[in-house]
Amino acid sequence: MSPICKTVARLSAWVDRLARWCAYASAAGIFAIAALLTISSLKRYVFLTPIPETEELGGLMFMASTFLAIAYGLTQDRHVRLVLLWNYLPGRWRDAASLVGYLLLMASLGVLISLTWTNAIGSYEEQNRTVMTEILLWPWRMIIPTTLAVVWVAAAVRFSALSLSITNFCRTSGEGR
Repeated sequence: MSPICKTVARLSAWVDRLARWCAYASAAGIFAIAALLTISSLKRYVFLTPIPETEELGGLMFMASTFLAIAYGLTQDRHVRLVLLWNYLPGRWRDAASLVGYLLLMASLGVLISLTWTNAIGSYEEQNRTVMTEILLWPWRMIIPTTLAVVWVAAAVRFSALSLSITNFCRTSGEGR
């Protein structure tokens, strides 16, 4: 196996592990939201003292959990496709459609990362906080461009692996088929 193939294989394995850990963090976030809502409800109805941060913190945790799970969907090939069209494409056309899809994804993510990064930095500079409970927002807003960057790297690695596979430079098992 050539050095390029080994490097792409190592990067692919690394991105897969990173995406898996992001998915674990997402799942932990969902459990934390459920625990927060349960505890807050018990405090509200049993002890008559609600947790005031519940609504805002729950929303921030939901946003974080949602974005943390995106890269795992891509690395596990569980992303959205036009299945009716996809099922009728021959293998070579599927590969070409995958390459175009990865390029479009990376271009879109480049724009989104730029915009969300600018928003997060602005939030940091202004020290923005939530309205009711004054939770600092910039750490939460940094999650979005960071996770989108992980998705961009995953798409770039998958694009590279598929490109090398199509050109027969490296053979991967079933990529894009």
